[in-house]
Amino acid sequence: MVDPDPKVWQGKDGILRVQYPQDFNLTLEVMELVHRKRLELMATPCPLLIYADTVASAEYEAQQFASREDVAELITGMGIIVRSVFTRAMSEIFMRFHRPPYPTRIFKEEQPALEWLTQFLPRDSGACDAGDAS
Repeated sequence: MVDPDPKVWQGKDGILRVQYPQDFNLTLEVMELVHRKRLELMATPCPLLIYADTVASAEYEAQQFASREDVAELITGMGIIVRSVFTRAMSEIFMRFHRPPYPTRIFKEEQPALEWLTQFLPRDSGACDAGDAS
């Protein structure tokens, strides 16, 4: 059975990741859930890698939420992995109309995205601090 919720985790490299289930509808409620999970994982701003190749649609309100100031202040840079023309178009629309205040790029593969995102890790430790796990 496939988990219906997005998977949110912080890699050993300090980069936060979000993976959505196949043919996923990205709603405001889902974005709020992802944000709560991020708050549990990190105490400092970190780079974020989104695996968007499985997203089938994204509600306007979900896109607005992703660009809110209180949400954006926890992200130092975002890479979005897309593999289809459709998800690339959705990502480009998001970036055009709800451009986040942090650097954002679209990638076809994970490795180039991770290499680009490492420049946005905290300089002092090279990794982001974990959030309150209690």
